[in-house]
Amino acid sequence: MIIGIGLDSIEIARIAGKCEFPGSVFAERMFTEHERRRSARNRRNPYEHLAGCFAAREAFFKATQIWVRKTDVSVAQRPSGEPYYVMCEKVEQALGSRKVFLSITHDRTLAHAICICEQPENS
Repeated sequence: MIIGIGLDSIEIARIAGKCEFPGSVFAERMFTEHERRRSARNRRNPYEHLAGCFAAREAFFKATQIWVRKTDVSVAQRPSGEPYYVMCEKVEQALGSRKVFLSITHDRTLAHAICICEQPENS
């Protein structure tokens, strides 16, 4: 049964403006090392990936109502391209038996993410 839905959109230029200089405090606080490294591989627009991660995290907080540090919930990608959440132990414990599903999309100016939180029927 779906118990929460979170949706978020952010302007890619807004993230770029906060992250584009080396040693950005915003980038260090908001994104994990893995997210920053993965975004650097996108030579066309590295900030597109970071904006997607930012929107995904905001969607997670809205869907689950679990409020933690931004870097306690990270976004990774399966070999198939499917995005998924990587959570610290504290977040996994707070989530319990609930499951979360993530979808991220981008256009030229915006990144969008949706998170669906589901409670298994037999829990």
